[in-house]
Amino acid sequence: MPLGDIAGEALGGVFRFIGRLLFEVVVELLIQGAGHVILRIVRPKSEPGETACTLVGLIFWATVIVLGWYLYRQSIAA
Repeated sequence: MPLGDIAGEALGGVFRFIGRLLFEVVVELLIQGAGHVILRIVRPKSEPGETACTLVGLIFWATVIVLGWYLYRQSIAA
C-alpha cells in the first residue's frame, strides 16, 4: 500500500472519532442533559424518555439563543 493511502485511512479514522466525540458531547450532554434536568424538575416522579429529553432540550437551547440575541440587540441599541 502506498504511504498516502495509509495516512488517508488513519486521518479518516481520527476525524471520524473526533466527529463522533463532538456529536456525543453536544447531543447527549448539552441537549438531552438539559432536557432531562428540566423534565425531572417539572415531573419528578416519572422518568423522561430520550425523545422527550431531546425535544425539551432543543426548545430550551433555542429559547436561550433567542433570548441572548434579544438582550444583545437591546444592549447595543441603548
